[in-house]
Amino acid sequence: MERNPDSQVAEIDSSQAAAAYTAAYSGPISADLIPAQYKVIAALILIALAVPVFLQPNLVSAAKVIMFYFMLVVGVIGLTIFFFQGWILEKLMLAEDIADMVQDEATVQLALVNHKLADLNYRFVEKHDASTSEVLPAFLKNLTPFAMLFLNKEKSMVRWAMLGMKFAKSAMELYKARENDTREHAPRESR
Repeated sequence: MERNPDSQVAEIDSSQAAAAYTAAYSGPISADLIPAQYKVIAALILIALAVPVFLQPNLVSAAKVIMFYFMLVVGVIGLTIFFFQGWILEKLMLAEDIADMVQDEATVQLALVNHKLADLNYRFVEKHDASTSEVLPAFLKNLTPFAMLFLNKEKSMVRWAMLGMKFAKSAMELYKARENDTREHAPRESR
């Protein structure tokens, strides 16, 4: 199977996009990647943060502590974004480049599929004239009894000859109809 240059370019672009994605994102972070001492420290911090909430004398004081924690987390996230904005921007630009490559590849693939569908539509629908579609059912109708003789292991040569002649006649009519169709549509194919 030959490859056209468009499919080779699309294949190279997709492999480059896959390599860039793999280099940028080496995989999801799982709990196995976090060392055990960090897990213990995180649990102790959560317990230390939860204790002041439960030690408050009323719900308003507990809500104030929870609100303080919420504002602290939002502030830390904001500072993290501020200090790592270059790195985040780099990752976002890489993701945009990958999305552009995938979009370009999809556009090429969709155009290729559209062209192939148009070709199939022409070959199976538009190319054949009404004469072929009229002869084809007769050909299939004569093929069925011929196949049944073969399946039943018929030994009578007379029956084989009669059905064989009918089948050959319908096959010749189908062949002639196809030849006529191809001669009529020859100028369109040279386009």
